Amino acid sequence: IGMSLIDDPARRGRIMRDVPEESLMLTGDENIVDVDFTVNWQISNATDYLFNIQNPEATVKAVAESAMREVVGRSDITPLLTQARQITQAEVHDLMQVTLDAYGAGIQINEVLLQKVDPPAEVIGAFRDVQAARADQERFQNEARTYANQKIPEARGQALQITESAIAYRDRVI
Repeated sequence: IGMSLIDDPARRGRIMRDVPEESLMLTGDENIVDVDFTVNWQISNATDYLFNIQNPEATVKAVAESAMREVVGRSDITPLLTQARQITQAEVHDLMQVTLDAYGAGIQINEVLLQKVDPPAEVIGAFRDVQAARADQERFQNEARTYANQKIPEARGQALQITESAIAYRDRVI
């Protein structure tokens, strides 16, 4: 989903073409993400497969796209781009299976594989700039904390020294 194979006579083979209508999705934190994924499935009940749904391949594709949009819509972009791939795949798999079972489709989902999860090509430069700015912000905050942790004890020490000097001067004058 999000990509299609097309015949390329010049190369005498097939090439992968992006299908943005299928792959662009809105995340829960209102970012757009480009998700390409594949679904491996098999027929588990031939009677249900043949008689309960009209166009099985289109149904599986529609259910897969709907399930992915739901899962992505509940997620923030950062985990999707980094560590949440397995979780996303499992959630989409489970949601697809429940939906197809409710249809009585006679289809078993074997695997959902995320192929690509990226910001859209048009904004990837800006997205990287935002990520770099966030990293810089965190670095500057850490540097400021380090500086404060150095200066505050020094200032307290100087204040104590001035106070002690003032007390000593007072005692000497009195």
